[in-house]
Amino acid sequence: MNIRKFLILVFLFCASLCVGQTMPSVAGVTFGDSYANCKSMLDKRFNGDKVSYQSTANVLEYRDITFADEHFDYVEFKFQSNGETTYLSYISFVSSFDLSNASYAKNKRDRLLKLFSGKYEIRWDGINEDKFAYYVLGNNPNKPEDGFIVIDTNKSKNNGGQMKYWTTLSYGPVTFISPSDEI
Repeated sequence: MNIRKFLILVFLFCASLCVGQTMPSVAGVTFGDSYANCKSMLDKRFNGDKVSYQSTANVLEYRDITFADEHFDYVEFKFQSNGETTYLSYISFVSSFDLSNASYAKNKRDRLLKLFSGKYEIRWDGINEDKFAYYVLGNNPNKPEDGFIVIDTNKSKNNGGQMKYWTTLSYGPVTFISPSDEI
């Protein structure tokens, strides 16, 4: 077999792996889905089936929502764009707690960990700079050596400058557009 045929076979094999890969779904939308498709689905789920107003390009945000039987202050769905197409790339569910409620923030983190570790393997854990535990679960579908889900608690200011504890459940990012494709 000559080198050209070998390279074609390798390319076809790699292409078949990419085509056959299933992207994960969260809250009824699938990573890689377009902004318009996700907005339609998420408006039904988190906005009472009413069309929502979104103030930031390539970001869908919903406030005061329930997901995985837990209340969250808000959720953000972020998209990559190549100028023509958008791809769901990152999801973050966020809850805030007053500084007097550190135990509530940690308890929420621990409940999420218990629930999610039943479906996803815990890949690694650690302690962040605020001395709170964090957990990384699952495998990123486009880069399996990376984790896919992060569950953590930290301390930072909100947009109004008030210090809070934050418990976050985030998925991704899953990269669909290579930085080198943008230059």
